Amino acid sequence: MRHGIHTLLTACVLFISTGALAQEITFDAKVDRNDFAVGENIRLTLSLTNGQGDITTPDLGGLVVVQGPFESSSFNYINGRMSSSVSRSFTLTATRPGDFTIGPAKARVGGGTISTDPITVHVEKGSAAPSDRSLQNVQSSNPDLFVSVTLSRQHVHVGEQIIATYTLYSRYPNLEVSNYDLPELNGFWAEEIDIGQTSWEDQLRAVNGLNYRVAVLKKQLLFPQHPGELTIGAVKLTCTVNRSFFNRGSRVEARSQPVTVDVTALPSDKPADFCGAVGQLVMDISVDRKEVKANEAIELTIRVNGRSNLKLIDAPKLTFPPDVESYDPKVEDHINVTGGGMSGSRAFKYLIIPRHEGDITLGPYSISYYDTEKDRYQVLNSEPIAIHVGPGSGNASARSSRPSKETVEMLDHDIRYLRTGDPGLREKDRFLYGSWAYISGMAAPVVALLLFMGWRRQREARAQDVTGQRRRRADRVARKRLKEAEQALTSNDREQFYAAMTKALQGYLADRFGLGVAEITPEVIATRLADRADDGELARSISDLIATCEMARYAPIEGRPRKELYAEAVRSIRQIENA
Repeated sequence: MRHGIHTLLTACVLFISTGALAQEITFDAKVDRNDFAVGENIRLTLSLTNGQGDITTPDLGGLVVVQGPFESSSFNYINGRMSSSVSRSFTLTATRPGDFTIGPAKARVGGGTISTDPITVHVEKGSAAPSDRSLQNVQSSNPDLFVSVTLSRQHVHVGEQIIATYTLYSRYPNLEVSNYDLPELNGFWAEEIDIGQTSWEDQLRAVNGLNYRVAVLKKQLLFPQHPGELTIGAVKLTCTVNRSFFNRGSRVEARSQPVTVDVTALPSDKPADFCGAVGQLVMDISVDRKEVKANEAIELTIRVNGRSNLKLIDAPKLTFPPDVESYDPKVEDHINVTGGGMSGSRAFKYLIIPRHEGDITLGPYSISYYDTEKDRYQVLNSEPIAIHVGPGSGNASARSSRPSKETVEMLDHDIRYLRTGDPGLREKDRFLYGSWAYISGMAAPVVALLLFMGWRRQREARAQDVTGQRRRRADRVARKRLKEAEQALTSNDREQFYAAMTKALQGYLADRFGLGVAEITPEVIATRLADRADDGELARSISDLIATCEMARYAPIEGRPRKELYAEAVRSIRQIENA
C-alpha cells in the first residue's frame, strides 16, 4: 500500500513538472501609453514568463527614470497547468519633446539570451510653462546632476551690469563635492555678491517633471568691457555620490554649458562730459560754505546716486575761475553690491582755495551718462553756485624799525688791555686751506647730494615698479591673512576661515607672480612653478588646496580637516619663499 502511494506521488510530480516545462518561455516589454507630454510619466514593464534569468535594463533612448526599478513575481497553478512570471517596472519621463526609442531588453535564460522588441514613444510639448532652455540643454547630458549658469540678461550695452548665478541641481540623496572650477571671465569686470553660507534650498525644484535639490553656489555681478559676443565658460564640478560606511560611493562629474552674451557698443556720439556710467543716475552738487576769506579752503562735492557701474565712474573735469586754486578730488564711495545689482553713491570732493577777495561763481557743471531704460545719453546739469570771498586775516602793511645811530666815543689811547687765556697760536706757513680737513669739508656736501639723488632715484624706481612692490610684500601680506585664518580656526568660524585661506593663497600667488586674482588658475600655477624639481607636485597641491577652500566657501561640504588645510597652506608658501 505504501509503495502504491509513493508511486502515485511520483507520477503527480512528474506530471506537474512536465506541464511546467511544456509552457512557452516569453520575454516582452510594454508601456502603458505611447504618446504623452513633457513632464508627464509613463510606465515601462519588462516581463519574463516561465523562465529564470538575469534581466538587463534596456537603453532608454533619452528618457529619464523618475522611479524604479520595482520588481515583482507571481506563481499560478490552474487546471494542472503551472506558470510563473517575473516583472521589472520603471516610471519614465521626458525632458523635451520628440520621438524616443526604448531599446531591446535582454534576459539570460539557461544557456541562451532572449530579447524584447524596441518601443517607440512620441512626446509632445507640455501645456505647463516651459523650463529655461539652458536648463533643458544641460539637463539632457546628465538628468541626475548638473550645474547651470543663468544670467539676468543676455543682450546688454558695454558697462551694463549682469547678474550671473551658478546653481547646482542634484537628485542624489547623498552628495560630496571634491573639486570645483569656476569659468574664466574674459572681457568682463566682476564683483562678488555675498550670498552667505551655501546650503540646499528648503523646497525641491521641478525641471521638466523631475524634482531636484537645489543650491546656489555663487553669484557675480558682471560688467562687459568691450562690444561683441562674449562667452562665459563652463563650470566644472566633480562629486562623490551615495557614499556611506559600507560604500565608497561613485565619482560623478557635472559640467555646465557655456553662456554667450551679446554686448552692444555705446553710441558713438558721446558727450564731452561722459563719465563712463551706464544705468540710471541723479546728481547733487554742494559746497560746505558760501562765504569765506581769501586763502581759506572750500570743499565742493559732486555726488552721483543710482543703479549703475558706480565703481567705474571717472571724476569729472571741472574748470574754476583763474584766481581759484584747486586740487585733485578725493573719492568717497557708499556702494552696495547685492543680488539686485550695484547701487549707491560715489562722491568726488574737490578742495578749492580762492586767493583774492571778491565774488566768484562755481559752475554750472554737467555730467553725462548712458540711460539703459531710455536707450540714449542723458545730461545731468547743476545750478551755478555764488561764493563771496572777503579780505584775508593778515595786515595790509608792516612797519620796520631800525636802531638809532650814535657817535662812537673814543675814551683812551695810551693803554691796551692785557690778553689772557690761550693765544691760539699756530705753526708758521700752516693754513686750513688745502688741508685734508678743508678738502673733506668741501667734498662732503657734494657726496651727500649725490648719495641723496641716488637714493631718491632708486626710491622712485621702486615706487614705479608695482609688480616688484607686490612681489616684495607678498609673503608679509600672506602671513597677515594666514593669521586671520588661524584666529578663525581657533574660534571655529567656518566661513571666515575659508574666506581668509582663499584670500591668502590667491593673493600671495597674484602678488608673487604679478598677476590678477582672476588669472590664478591651475594651468597658470603649473606654468609659474614649472622650474621646480618636484614634477609639479607643489603646483598640484596648491591648486587642490585653493579648489578645496573655494568649494567649502560655496558648498555645505568640507572635504578635509581645517587644521590640515591650514598647515598645508603655510608649508606651501614657505616652500615657494625658500626657492
